[in-house]
Amino acid sequence: QLVAFNTAQLAAIGTDDIKSLATAALHALGADQVAAMTSNQFGALTTAQVAAINSSQIRGFSTDQLKAFETDDLRAINTAALRNLTTDQLAALTSDQFEAMTTLQVANLTTAQIRGLASDDLNAFMTEQFRAMNSAQAGAIGTDQIKTLTTDDLAALSTGAIKGLNSAQLGALTTDEIVALSTAQFNALTSAQTGKLGTDQIAAIESDDLRALNSASLRAFNTEQLGALGSDQIAALTSAQVNALTSQQLRGLSSDDLNAFTTEQFRLMSSTQVGAIGTDQIKTLTTDDLAAISTAGIKGLSSAQLGALTTDEVVALGTQQVAALGSAQT
Repeated sequence: QLVAFNTAQLAAIGTDDIKSLATAALHALGADQVAAMTSNQFGALTTAQVAAINSSQIRGFSTDQLKAFETDDLRAINTAALRNLTTDQLAALTSDQFEAMTTLQVANLTTAQIRGLASDDLNAFMTEQFRAMNSAQAGAIGTDQIKTLTTDDLAALSTGAIKGLNSAQLGALTTDEIVALSTAQFNALTSAQTGKLGTDQIAAIESDDLRALNSASLRAFNTEQLGALGSDQIAALTSAQVNALTSQQLRGLSSDDLNAFTTEQFRLMSSTQVGAIGTDQIKTLTTDDLAAISTAGIKGLSSAQLGALTTDEVVALGTQQVAALGSAQT
């Protein structure tokens, strides 16, 4: 019966009468009929009635109608209907309405909807809502948007979501945001992602977070990136990370960077890694560091490297190290 009403008749129904409408009757209305309802009528809808709104109806909502929804009513919109909101419609929501969305509603927003949000709209989401986002949604956040996120919101992204960030997004992160990332988030980063981090960002990584990087991600650093690490960061590298460093990475380190390694880290280096140490670098090593190199590692020294050793360094070599030298080295 209600579907027989024209738009003028529907708009004339009082708010008390609107509340009494059966959900099935409201669900049966055409998109043009729903679009004709006034903001007052929308404000009078019950949560059960709002839950009955279908996908085709919601696309006809005006921005005034959407703004008329109370937060409890907005939370009642089913996810299928919510996904049909255009970016202009979604942008019409107030910060209170964004904040009121359920985590299920946020998790069901499309990438186009996320991409179309202004920074203020995105920042209206709560940390729990950011935690609900998936990798595709995280990857849809614009570079201008991502650098305005609060550190708490960024830190709330799941490890699955953090994998969705592209190189442009990662490059847009501020140093404060880099600091805010958790060790679990750093551990989730892929080599393709870490290879795009800027030197300022790398310098801002806290030692515990740096230790959380998987070996493949650390190997993705170019020499400039690795050179951006501070002495405390280098000293914090795990044994697996030290073992994962490539010859090219070690060859590109300055003497100061190389001397930031601990004696234990030098003990872990392979013959290939030791052989990559430059002659200008090797003569600046402390005697303790040189003496810490394993007998297997010492075999990697070239004649040029051995010739660059200072007399103090030669004296510091252990008997087992000297015994491990090959005829080509001596």
